[in-house]
Amino acid sequence: MNGRSASGFDAAAEAYRAAGFWRGELVVDHFDRQADANPKKTALIAADRRVSYGALQWQSRNLAANLLSLNITAGDVVAIQAPNWIELALCHLALDRIGAIFLPLHDGFREAEMAHLLRLSEAKALIHPAIYRGFDHRELVRELRADLPSLRQTIIMREPAEPGEISFDALTADDAWLAKHGKDHLASFRPDSTAPMQIMVSSGTTAMPRCTIYCDDATVCKLVGQYGADVAHLGPDDVAAAIAPAGTGATGYSYPILAPLMHGGTAVLLERWDGERPEDALALIAREQCTYAVMIPTQLIKLLSLPDIEAYDLSALRFVTNAGAKLPDSVAEQAERRLGCVMQTIYGASDAGVPTMTSVDDALDKRRTVGRVLPGQQLRLADDDGQEVDAGQPGEVLWRGANQSYGFFNAPEETAMVWDEAGWYHSGDLGQLDGEGYLSIVGRKKDMIIRGGRNINPRQIEEVLLRHDLVTDAAVIPFEDPVLGEIACAVIVRAQPNVTPALDDLNAFIIEQGLAVWCQPERLMAVDDFPRNAGGKIDKQTLITQLQTS
Repeated sequence: MNGRSASGFDAAAEAYRAAGFWRGELVVDHFDRQADANPKKTALIAADRRVSYGALQWQSRNLAANLLSLNITAGDVVAIQAPNWIELALCHLALDRIGAIFLPLHDGFREAEMAHLLRLSEAKALIHPAIYRGFDHRELVRELRADLPSLRQTIIMREPAEPGEISFDALTADDAWLAKHGKDHLASFRPDSTAPMQIMVSSGTTAMPRCTIYCDDATVCKLVGQYGADVAHLGPDDVAAAIAPAGTGATGYSYPILAPLMHGGTAVLLERWDGERPEDALALIAREQCTYAVMIPTQLIKLLSLPDIEAYDLSALRFVTNAGAKLPDSVAEQAERRLGCVMQTIYGASDAGVPTMTSVDDALDKRRTVGRVLPGQQLRLADDDGQEVDAGQPGEVLWRGANQSYGFFNAPEETAMVWDEAGWYHSGDLGQLDGEGYLSIVGRKKDMIIRGGRNINPRQIEEVLLRHDLVTDAAVIPFEDPVLGEIACAVIVRAQPNVTPALDDLNAFIIEQGLAVWCQPERLMAVDDFPRNAGGKIDKQTLITQLQTS
């Protein structure tokens, strides 16, 4: 695995057990309890497919047993590339039964990302569509296989298998293993809850996505003890809307798909988010009477651009979980007013877990923070020398705790760059704590624009720009200047086609909103949309490169 050393996170495992945060349970243990108690209840809804807990349990057991017959065993990585399909959760539950490692991949990944991730993870099997949205995944895999010596099996979804392939549907439907081995067969392959069990693909802005490894103890702690019990109060009556892509990070998969399955609820999957049709997500929430939804800020902003939100029946919606990026206060306020529910925020990283969350019970002003430190987590704010900052002062956010990862998979040097020897993850975010222990994120260390020696915080300006009537989205980036070194350039997405606000007007608005004079951008550019990574976040580095070479 080549994750972090035993001197850091691994050495703390005994403490997590002793404190009750790690309970020796698997993800599939929680699912099976729900399936045994209520097998006929609907577990997953996706497009024209609905599957009950009992059917999902049966299919996942078949898949697990038949993967064993293909020599997929504990510690082997199995990748699945798909949009928001039921097969993702089915695959995860099956692999969890036998200790194989679940690696979900975004359906938009192509040759470069697929070759990199399959090679880095040393995946033994790949589950994928034949053709999806006009792209020939089957042909891509055939082209890649020669350079992937670890890849033993390719398993095709929703299409008949061709020579050299295996049918996913056949693996999930074949229960001949029961007569051959008996119903207790899978129990002998039960993995340890501290073993590597799931890889999350980072949607950061590095040249290539990274793989981060988690054990089930950490996942159960986060989704059952922290998110489910302490923050969102999940139960069997909850119906979750999965709006973001499930193939990257936790925002699209863990909170809206896996969490409800572990609490006896139902997950409703929007197959594929289309920014040109945000009404599809709203219609799904209304049609299935979802009690909560999970989105990234970009998606929420798109939803709020719809003029007729009030025409949809959102009476069942009690909260929306925001994760993946900072949600501007103005957007949160508008969302709570128009959607009629609480905005709940998760702060963390696919690389390292989650130190803080807001609660659905938090007061309005506290919901505009990123929450308090969760039980089982530790957080520090540090200066450039690694020393804790004084109370009320901003500092880099460092954390460690019971829901944290084991580090980057097969990348010890990259792991050592962001985790120190004591197991603290260095996020690069700048945070500030209030008197009640609520954390606010005030910027990024590496995003700071240094204009003639003065630090300018882009996030602060972006949040103000998003309040302007003529701005739908905004990014503030550095622009090279021969005298000052860097100046701030505001890049906006126009709210109305061909209507671009004047820079002077935007700067007057910035001053009216109470920001300092040096927060005024000195350049303005308008774009139709931003370059984004697979997780939907603005890829600022690509944006900077595009604009400075144009």
